[in-house]
Amino acid sequence: MKQQFKLWLALAAVGAAGGLVGIVLTEIMHAVQHFAYGYSNAGGYTPFRVGVEAAPPLRRLLALAACGVLAGGGWWLLKRRAAPLVPLKTAVAAPLAGLPFAATIAHALLQIVTVGMGSPLGREVAPREMSVALATPLSGCLKLSPAQKSVVLACASGAGLAAVYNVPLAATVFVLETLLAAWSVPMVLAALLACGVAVLVVRVGLGDTVQYAHLPNLENVAFDASFLAWAAVCGVLIALGVNAFAWSNGKLPKLNKASWKMLPIALLSFAAIGAMGMWQPEILGNGKAGNQLSFADALTWQTALALLATKWAAVLLASLAGAYGGRITPSMMLGGMIAFASAVAWNAALPPVSAGAAAFVGATVFLGLAQNMRLTAIVFMLELSRLSTAFWLPVCVCMGVAMAVQMGWTRRKAG
Repeated sequence: MKQQFKLWLALAAVGAAGGLVGIVLTEIMHAVQHFAYGYSNAGGYTPFRVGVEAAPPLRRLLALAACGVLAGGGWWLLKRRAAPLVPLKTAVAAPLAGLPFAATIAHALLQIVTVGMGSPLGREVAPREMSVALATPLSGCLKLSPAQKSVVLACASGAGLAAVYNVPLAATVFVLETLLAAWSVPMVLAALLACGVAVLVVRVGLGDTVQYAHLPNLENVAFDASFLAWAAVCGVLIALGVNAFAWSNGKLPKLNKASWKMLPIALLSFAAIGAMGMWQPEILGNGKAGNQLSFADALTWQTALALLATKWAAVLLASLAGAYGGRITPSMMLGGMIAFASAVAWNAALPPVSAGAAAFVGATVFLGLAQNMRLTAIVFMLELSRLSTAFWLPVCVCMGVAMAVQMGWTRRKAG
């Protein structure tokens, strides 16, 4: 009984810590964005997309070049001087090994600052890592068993995700689907407690924010036979897109991240991203700017394909530079652009579908396949936007087809 009480106490504590981490890192990222691109919230909240589009093109280039210097120098120093970093899944699977506290905190801060400066990677890994780093000594002080420590660390990771995106249920599913791979009642309760507490803390500090709000064009979409047929066709395209991106990422040269050569490589890679951002500012940052445009049906098919190509290249360049960050929002943007362009092509000859709704469906499916979190992606996208659960039907059709194509592709390669 005493051991169980300590476990629930630890879960509540890591949830609160995850919420505080989410508040602090969000404020840091916003401060960096305002400084890098010269805008503020003095006259009301200004989205990053608006701020970066208003910045002079040269400023975007210089911001990304500075980001390259910080990314190259920061991660080179960590590789050279700090204790080896431990992946989160490894920390959950082997909780007694622990995480290097100082190195993990520095690693997370580098991620959030570089994303604020315009790195095309996601921001969700930083709060997850920092939350787990804080949970490690806490679980040790409470003398939890190894199995309990594993649960606490997994839930701490979920709490960080829940806090940064305001998604308690999706983060709970994420913990169960990807980290614990268990759906027992105690596991569900543990994840719900940690993620729920994290979101409560964030809502006290930052309010009940909705990541993709003000999308009236998606509120009354008719998911008729034409849309469902498009969703099935798009499932094939999304699966091919996920496989192509994984292939291109796998073709990047394997560089020694501890070598001084990473410094000029990082500078040149991020300068190239900045150069693309001079003409396509929506690729800067994690990808939310591009998602806002595709979901709102505020693009042409030509712009969608251009953003797809440049965001794709930007993520690869950031990876080549040795930068770290999440892949959730970049995956959403890639899938959204593929789906948006395919919907426009569909509408040219067949009964029309909503291109904005198509982008939303494509973003969900690409995210689920690329990050191996199919159930999480479905819950995550609706919780991010608070749109109708009617989207689940076309998403499930598209996801089912995409998974079948991906499985067939994998078996073909294996055989």
